[in-house]
Amino acid sequence: MTDVHARFAHVLTPIQLGSLTVRNRIFVPAHTTSFGIDHLPSERHLAYHRERARGGVGAIIFESIRVQSNCLGRPQAVGGFTRDCIEPFSRIAAAVRAEGARLLGQVIHLGRQVDGDFERTVSWGPSPVRWSGTSAMPHAMTEDDMQTVIDGHVATARNLVEAGLDGLEVQLGHGHLLQQFLSPLSNAREDAYGGSLENRLRFPLAVVAAVRAAVGRDFCLGIRVSGDEFVDGGLHLDEVCTAVAALAQAVPLDFVNVSHSAYHASYSLATQMADMAFDPQMFRHLPGAVRRRLHDSGHAVPVMSVCRYDTLAEAETIIAQGETDMVGMARAHLAEPALVAKTLAGREDEIQPCIACNQGCAGMLEKNMPIRCVVNPRAGVENEWPVPATRARPSLGTCW
Repeated sequence: MTDVHARFAHVLTPIQLGSLTVRNRIFVPAHTTSFGIDHLPSERHLAYHRERARGGVGAIIFESIRVQSNCLGRPQAVGGFTRDCIEPFSRIAAAVRAEGARLLGQVIHLGRQVDGDFERTVSWGPSPVRWSGTSAMPHAMTEDDMQTVIDGHVATARNLVEAGLDGLEVQLGHGHLLQQFLSPLSNAREDAYGGSLENRLRFPLAVVAAVRAAVGRDFCLGIRVSGDEFVDGGLHLDEVCTAVAALAQAVPLDFVNVSHSAYHASYSLATQMADMAFDPQMFRHLPGAVRRRLHDSGHAVPVMSVCRYDTLAEAETIIAQGETDMVGMARAHLAEPALVAKTLAGREDEIQPCIACNQGCAGMLEKNMPIRCVVNPRAGVENEWPVPATRARPSLGTCW
């Protein structure tokens, strides 16, 4: 074993996510790019993800794939509920797999934060509770509405399986529709879907169970959750741990991807893509708590961790400590697609580090524009810009 491989022994150990083998423990989590064209994946998506697969990651999770027209929200959003998506997704999956990585997809209904202006649809949610003071008042969903959302998840999942994706995650986090049902902050129902945690979990559980039935037991399926909403009256870690354990008991899961926050016009939303003002340590305890609860309940499901990981050394430490099984780096790979490969080649001085400024990524998304990166001008335009000549990163005090 080489010195560099000894340094990153945990990171470089392959992992099984159900029947799916992933070559290492680093993944690119789902993150919105605004690269979609006519609600379909584009050539820009293909080039972007192929470069990060070539850079050495184990897996990539494609950004939020909408399950119905009433949650598209913006022209660049990607949908998976029509068969038109199968061919472009198939090409992206093949490109990622050709580089040795795995492509998974995130299936989602955004719920109340989609105002419906673009698609001329009504916002949906568990209750008539706005996510911000100026947002649209959501329509309180009926059981018939819930069934259409289940059907949309199933149709989308089947299309993505046919397209050749290696796995899926159902989005139960970030304050989107299924988390809106889970959270007492957004769910004020008085029927069988509100009140106790068991009731609030009823609809999200039905969605995950339906997707599992649709894709079969041998296909890789997991969930993404927010470990804490970081807002008064919202979900807290202990309740999330209880919900995740109940989900794992009811439905076979191959992984649990732990994030945090809610799409709520407060401090909570600021934590979702935590910028340089946040100490990343405030998020580090969340995946470990979920992982321990799963193991204690007899479900040794691999757990993923995200937010402000910048180096393989950070990933190695938290995996070695038993706090997580995989580490996700979105902005770090936006800044440096070859982060893994350069580290393993002893070229760490060439890595373009993410500075957590959020100007080119989150800042562009707020304007409904394709993401870019302050430190990597090739991000999102990989087909147009040639790969730059190798050079070391300048030392402090040196002009670029």
